[in-house]
This record gives sequence, C-alpha cells and structure tokens, in this order.
Amino acid sequence: MSKINQIQNELREQSGEKFQKIADAYLHKKGYEQINPLGSVIGADKVRTGTPDTLVVLPNGKYVFAEYTTEKKGVAQKFKKDLEKCFDEAKTGISVEKIQEIVLCHTSMLSSDEIALLREECQNRGVNLNIFGIGPISYDLYQKYPGIARDFLGVEVDTGQIVDIDEFVKAYDKKAATPLNTTFHFREEELEQVSQGLNNSNLVIVSGKAGTGKSRLALECCNQFLASHSEYQVRCIFIRGAADIFEDLRVYFSEPGYHLIFVDDANRVNSFEYFIQILHDQREDQQIKVIATVRDYAFEKVKELAQSYRNWTEVELNSLDENQIKQILKDEYEILNPLYLNRIADIAQGNPRLAIMAALLAKQEDRLDSINNVSNLYDEYYSSIRKDLQELGDENLLKAAGIVAFFRTVDRSNEKMMEEIEKAFGISQEVFWKAVRQLNDHELLDMYENEIVRVPKIRNFR
Repeated sequence: MSKINQIQNELREQSGEKFQKIADAYLHKKGYEQINPLGSVIGADKVRTGTPDTLVVLPNGKYVFAEYTTEKKGVAQKFKKDLEKCFDEAKTGISVEKIQEIVLCHTSMLSSDEIALLREECQNRGVNLNIFGIGPISYDLYQKYPGIARDFLGVEVDTGQIVDIDEFVKAYDKKAATPLNTTFHFREEELEQVSQGLNNSNLVIVSGKAGTGKSRLALECCNQFLASHSEYQVRCIFIRGAADIFEDLRVYFSEPGYHLIFVDDANRVNSFEYFIQILHDQREDQQIKVIATVRDYAFEKVKELAQSYRNWTEVELNSLDENQIKQILKDEYEILNPLYLNRIADIAQGNPRLAIMAALLAKQEDRLDSINNVSNLYDEYYSSIRKDLQELGDENLLKAAGIVAFFRTVDRSNEKMMEEIEKAFGISQEVFWKAVRQLNDHELLDMYENEIVRVPKIRNFR
C-alpha cells in the first residue's frame, strides 16, 4: 500500500474530535499561526460547542474562521449550515465585515457544483473561502508535513531526517547539552558573510570547532534569508542514525519551487554528496540553496565533495573573546558576579557552548565551587548520553567507548590496529563498528564516512 493510501485511510478513520486536532496542526503549518481551537477541549481529544471550530486572529485585526467535519455523507449541507452560523453575529460575536476568510477541512469529497455553491455563499458576503479535502490534506502530509502524519496518524512517511526549523530546534534541544533557542550574539560579520554567500551562490559551508555556534549562526541565517525571500521554503536535516536519506530527498526536492536546505554537522552525514548532486541536478523550475555546518577536523573531506560544484562559499567561525563570553552570560543567564564571570570565561576559552554549560551548572547549584571542579561539566555534558546507554543496556557500547577513548582515533582501514583491538579486547570488528555507530548517533563519538571514529574535541579543562 502506498503512503498516500495509508494517510488517506487513516484520515478517514479519525473521529471528529481527533480530526480537529489534526486540522489545527495542518492549518498552523500552512501559515495560520494564531490558532484558537474554540471547538476543541485543550489537552484532550474532545469537542465542545463553538462557532467556528477554530478562530484565527490575523495581524490586520480581521479573522479567519475554520470549520471541520469527518462526515462521509451530506458534507456540503453540513458546511452550508456551518457558514450560516459563521455569518450570524449573534452566535460568533464578530461582524461579517471582520471575517476575512473561512476555511473548511474535511475527510470526504465534494463535487465541483457543491464547491461552487459554497464559494458563492461566501462571495456574496465578501469573504474568501478555502477548502481542504482529503486529497490536498493527504498530499500535503506526504510531501510537506510528514511530522503530522507520523505524530497524529502513525504513518512514517520518511526517515524523519528532513524537518522544518521548529522541529529541528525541538529535536536538537532534546539531544544537545545546550539549547539553540538563545538570543543571537556577536556574529554579525559572519552573518553578513553567510547572507552574501547565499545571495551570490547556492552553497555555503560554515566551519569551526565544536561548540563555537555554527548551528545557531546557520539558523539565524535561514530565518533572515526567509524574511527577505518569502518564496523559499526552509528545510533542516537532522540526522537520525544510519538511515539513508536519498529517498527522503527525492520526495522533498523533486518538485518545482524554491528551497533552502540546512545540513547540520555535514561531517555526520553519511552521504553529503547527495546534497551536492541536488545542486548539480536542479532544474529551471527550481532554485535550491544549501547551507551546511562542518566541524573543523572534517572540513577538508567536505571541501573535497564541494569542489565539484565550484560556486560555493566558506565561512569560518572562530572563538569569541572573553568580553563577548561574559556579555552572553549577563544577557542570557543574568550572571553579574565578577567571580562567576571570570571563572566561566576561563573555563570556556572563547567557546560559547562550554560557557553556557558552565552557566547552567552554576545557576543550578547557585555556588561558585560548583564550577571549581570542572569535571562536573563532563557529568553534565554526558548525562543524557549516559542515560541512553543505560537504557540500551549493551555492554559492547561501553567497551567500544573505552577502546576509542584509549586510542583517541580508530581507523577502520588500519588492519593492524583492528586486529590488535579484536585480540586485546575480545570484541569482533563487526560488533565493534556496530557499537561505534550507535555511540556516534548519541553524539558520544565523532564518526566520519563509517571509516574513522574519534573522541569528540572537547577542551582539556584546567
């Protein structure tokens, strides 16, 4: 069964109360931001009496009304009654002049005559009408909003590695030791360089050490680019395990349109060349741009792949200075005590991620000695990873982590090293590399092209 058929079948099986939640999420994705679910009970799959089912407040002071139904027969008649109620100021408390648009969402089919009658009903009142039936909704969930298909319908459209900005930030913050939703600081020059790069070329690569703020800069660039190029759609690549992303890319970027793709940690992507190929293969009815981040030690490898495209820009991200680190601590965490500021700045050595980690620890413990012994930062950095490993309950993961920590770097092509590991530690090469890939997925180790694995570059604290 095709994914479209799965989505359509699941939509048809939804109860009215569940479909209201789906429809609200769908409309929010389509740009109806100020969602007020009048006909839905918050925090529960229940409906309540309300006209309209959902109210959207527009920036211009006008309103969008939305009405939903899962009825299979008499849909046009049902919507005609809904429209009559929407135009009844006594029921809504809103005059018709204030209604800019009415949206109708359903899981059935309407004939062209039925659609024409509903449109005429709205046109006579000077109100726009938008109708989303099971066809448009299902294809949008398949091609544009697979997160809704996954979360609400249980249909896995893809591997979940291509997401919008909000989903990326949410997923990143769950895995990372420091959040992305911080105020943008001190990278105005680099921001301008990336912006110029996106305007003048189709590929920009942001390089730098771990923790210098590459992902945060790239997101800021995406948001600014989108603000001035509203025709573009931004998609973020969030790597989930070793799943091949090729089919996902084919689904998302085979259609005409304008796309900005953010590839975070290109050094972790098994097939970054796919994205270079997309740039090569884009058609006249497409405009595709890619902004990628890469850690310094892997830049040369990514650079080799990018060379074939030629028209690309590199922006290097260096460490911040001590005063900039202190300003972030003041602005983001309201740390004003000079003792704390000096100690954290000394720990961070210009690395904003380490500064934020130390700040979070200091705020949590509320005492200076909490950051005197900086081994606590390691505990904080690895806490989520340690929990994941405990839940996995696989001793081979711990053994593989210990081996890589001992050698610092393990090269799969080094046959002598691999034989020594197998002999000395009693772990087969197959089991070792399977464990290493899992550790890489949990960001405990850095792996490149399934061949080289190393301990992440974290500064040796004094």
